[in-house]
Order: sequence, then structure tokens, then C-alpha cells
Amino acid sequence: MSQITLQHAGRTDVGIVRSNNEDAFLIDDVTRLFVVCDGVGGRQGGEVASRTAAEYIANRIREHADELEAVHSGDARLNKRNVAAWLENAISDASGAVREKAASDPSLAGMATTVVAALVVGSQAFVAHVGDSRVYLVRHKTLHQLTEDHSVMNDLRRRGAQADRSHLGAAFQGALTRALGVLNTARVDMLDFELLPGDRLLLCSDGVSGVIGDTTMQAIAPHGDATGAVHMFIDTALQNGAPDNATIVIVDISQEAAEDRVSQVRRRLEALQAISMFRYLPYPDLMRVASVAKEMPFSAGTTIFDEGAPGDSLFVILEGHVGVIKSQLEIAELGEGAHFGEMSLIERVPRSAGIVAKTSVRALVIEREGFFSLLREEVTAVKLLWGMVRMLNQRLRSTSDELTMIKTMYGIEG
Repeated sequence: MSQITLQHAGRTDVGIVRSNNEDAFLIDDVTRLFVVCDGVGGRQGGEVASRTAAEYIANRIREHADELEAVHSGDARLNKRNVAAWLENAISDASGAVREKAASDPSLAGMATTVVAALVVGSQAFVAHVGDSRVYLVRHKTLHQLTEDHSVMNDLRRRGAQADRSHLGAAFQGALTRALGVLNTARVDMLDFELLPGDRLLLCSDGVSGVIGDTTMQAIAPHGDATGAVHMFIDTALQNGAPDNATIVIVDISQEAAEDRVSQVRRRLEALQAISMFRYLPYPDLMRVASVAKEMPFSAGTTIFDEGAPGDSLFVILEGHVGVIKSQLEIAELGEGAHFGEMSLIERVPRSAGIVAKTSVRALVIEREGFFSLLREEVTAVKLLWGMVRMLNQRLRSTSDELTMIKTMYGIEG
């Protein structure tokens, strides 16, 4: 498979109102790490905090440069769990590095910073963030926000509170619920997903996203090369008054002869979205589900699982046909797009029927452990649990309809 190629650019500007720039960005071509930090406004030493965090994270990731290069060159397989842990731990520990720096100089007391980071390993992107700086994905000319702001205002919005910002003080409007430098470690939100040729990653401080707005972000995001787009975003922020420092890093993804991989990723996402539990997930959350799904082959005649066996996985058929076996009899045949075993994600119970591959089969498999890892992400968990409620409600309605039909057929009352 041909290698992923990256084109990137970054720019930071002090803006029109501020006298000093508390933002920092870092691009490391060796490890393919991209970082944007925004020193928390109103705190002393914001520029020191942002620079300290960015450099600390980069140094920690460089410790694994040889392993990352081996994956990119095809000499080693990607261990997603290890790479995600490297990035998560580097960012979490950067909080302690910022605190340590602040302790060494009384003039820096209380300094803190936000961070967003993207680490590209092979064709996989690992995204992490703390605070209200953001990461976006542009795919098929559509802008998707991948991160959720860790801010008081966003928490109110997610909880349905109708807060009128005009009546809130400036400090409250900008208050963060997470930042680096507050504690010795920080809780980091993580996301990993497969990159596609034509994808564009945007990492920016709120001096860009908060000033330009969603509509204009969408209008600008798909256009130009990385360098041109970076200047377009910053220039637009300046034209809009730039009350804060404005920083953005853009990474463009390209790869030759990758049409098959594009169609495979699209097929996986469409197959997952066809399941009622995932049907209404926003695109970034759907990618989170896809990130814990494994594509597995089964040859014709293979027993995928037996009736009565304990279940812990959901299966979605991408290609081929399977037979549903009950009491050693085939009671149904399932084909492309069908899924089975979703209740195993909730509880490890015996399978009500067995499944046998009638042809060569390729299936997406989501194990309960991977599903539970999604439930540990607060924002995604709420959406998934709501999807599970809808799925269970559909099952109850279906069962109720079947019981009503049986009662009618046999004249059963009550």
C-alpha cells in the first residue's frame, strides 16, 4: 500500500486587541505530530504555559520516533492502544510540567493552557484535547468538529440550559472546565480514526473558531492548499476584529492509488449507521464507533458462534451470507448489511441461535470491551445510551406486536 503523504502549514497572530501572543503551535515532521496550545486568558504567563506544554508533549512523543517511523514505513504493525496511550500520557503529564514551571517563578503562578494535538501514524490519526481549542475534519468538503469544548458554556449547552451569554460576565463566558497546569495531571479526551486521501485536519485556538463562526468556517475549510487556507482563516479572523490571539494548523492528507481504501471506510461507516443504535450519531461519534470495530473474514462453513455460547460481540455483515441456526435447523439467512449480537454489548448472555457462514464472509466485529471504552467518553456515551434506548424500545414494540398477533390468532383474551 502506498504511503500517506502530508502537506501542512501553520500560522499564529497576536490579533488586534491583545498586546502579547499567548498561543503556540508546533509541527514535528519526524513524528508527524501537530499541536496548538492557547494560554488561558487572564492568567499570568499564558505564553509560557502554551510553549511549555507544546514542547513537553513533542519531546515525549519523540521518545517513540523509531517505533512510529517503523509503522509509517510498513516495517511494523500499528498498535493503536499503545500509540493512544503515548499521546494521552504525554498531554496529561504536560499539566504537571506547566505546574512545575510555574512553581519555579512567582510571576508565573496560576498559568495554564489548552491543547489540541493530532498524531498521524501510518493512515491512522490520533486526536487529543483539553480545553476549548478545537480539531476539525474536512471530509468530502464537509466540516466536522471532532472535539467538544471543555467549557462552562458548552456544559450548559449540552445539559439544555438556555444561557443568555449577554447577561454573563466575560470571565464566566470564557471559563474552562479543564486545562493543563491546574493539576499535576489532566483528563484528556481521545479519538482515533482512519484517514482518507483528501482529508484535511484543522487544529485551532478559539481565537479562530470563536471569532469566525461555524458558517464561515465551513465556507473556507475545503478550499485552497494548506498554506493558502491557513492565511485565509487568520485573515478572516483579523477582518472580524480578532479580539483574541488566532492560531491554526492545517494538515492535508494524500495517497496514491487509494480508491479501494476510501470505499472500504465508507462501506464500514454506512454499515454501522444502518444499525438503529448508531443511526443518529453525528459523524465524529460514528467514527469513534468505527475505531473500535475490527473487520474479520470467515470462510464458507465456519461456525461464527454456537447457539447457547456466551456472547460479547456485535457482528455486521459487509460481504457474504450467513445462516441462523436454531436447534440444529436453519431458520433464516442473513446477507450484506444485516447485523446480529447487539444485545451482547449490554450483557454477556447465551446466544439464542448459532451463526454459520454459508459463503465467504467479511464482517465488522465490535467487542463489548471496545464498546465500553466508548461509554467512558462522556459526550459519546450519552448519545450511545440514547441509541440503545431506541433499539430496546423497537424490540419491545416488535415483541408486543407479535404477542398481539398470537393472541388474536388463537383467541386468547387479556
